[in-house]
Amino acid sequence: MRRQYNYLRHVFSSLFNLDKTIIFTILALAVINIIIQYSATDRVITKLVTDTGYLIISFILLFIVANINLNHLKRLAIPFYVFTLLCLVAVLIFGVTSHGAKRWLNVGFRIQPSELCKLSVPLVLACYYSLRTNLSSYWEYLWGFIIILLPCVLIAKQPDLGTAILVFFAGVFVLFFVGLPWRIIVIGMLVLIASTPVIWHFLHDYQQHRILTLLNPQSDPLGKGYHIIQGIIAIGSGGIYGKGYLHGTQSHLDFIPEKHTDFVISVLAEEFGFIGVGVVLFLYGLLIIRALMVMQQAHGTFSKVLAGSIAMSFTLYVLINMGMVSGILPVVGVPLPFISYGGTATIVLMLGFGILLAIARENKY
Repeated sequence: MRRQYNYLRHVFSSLFNLDKTIIFTILALAVINIIIQYSATDRVITKLVTDTGYLIISFILLFIVANINLNHLKRLAIPFYVFTLLCLVAVLIFGVTSHGAKRWLNVGFRIQPSELCKLSVPLVLACYYSLRTNLSSYWEYLWGFIIILLPCVLIAKQPDLGTAILVFFAGVFVLFFVGLPWRIIVIGMLVLIASTPVIWHFLHDYQQHRILTLLNPQSDPLGKGYHIIQGIIAIGSGGIYGKGYLHGTQSHLDFIPEKHTDFVISVLAEEFGFIGVGVVLFLYGLLIIRALMVMQQAHGTFSKVLAGSIAMSFTLYVLINMGMVSGILPVVGVPLPFISYGGTATIVLMLGFGILLAIARENKY
């Protein structure tokens, strides 16, 4: 009994020692999530309860991971990476097909293994490069790209180009922070630009249409351009102060597609206006700045590059989602962090920030 008491006392004391800026910022975003999801799901209580349940589970996992010793994370890196690869192969064979894509595994409930790769790839790369003392050889970076490309190819086959891009950059951020030479970066960009016609040939029809529609949404206003046009209308109609909570016309008259997931920022902008979006952007900025501070203060290659990858990946999620909703980027199915409805995506985000909190705790002590 005394041992259990001491363990609970240790758990509660450790909670108070976590980075409070990160904790309270995520809590604020979670509250906004619940408020917006109630409107975006047309006040369907069952969906709100499910979404809240995901948030509660995610917070529990966040606190568990935040108290894990970083050496244990290193030991789990390779098994976790292999596990996610096996899950991706299982998706291609046994996966659940929805909307023409095979991205989920049904294990009593649906999970999306590609989301797990957003953590497994930077984690295994950080572990790999923390054991390397000499990175003067280009072969060291080549092995890193191979580790990144294996899951990316499997994810692209589902097809899920948006998640494949995010996983790719989550890994590339690690390579950048361990010292990837600018020569390789420039050459890689030039090769990517030169190979655009080849890449275009391998894109699915709907992916090609999304890119073409981005250039001229009005060319197919009731088809491929519908998402972008309605999202822009909703954002613009909110003005400075918004139309008021639960009074958004574009969202409640079902003009906005995927309004509770990818296009949830349109609901927020329409009902709370520029001020509401500004508050969310402020919270995102606070979270990103704090994450970069944790990276700067981190000790050792593993902690530093992993914290940097988490911070930059989170920044990329925000930029891509807001860019595609406002018509700056193609629609690639990237949810808005901590605001969009989703189970696996929310849990993976929380696990990532749990790791960041563990690194911040290590910095403190």
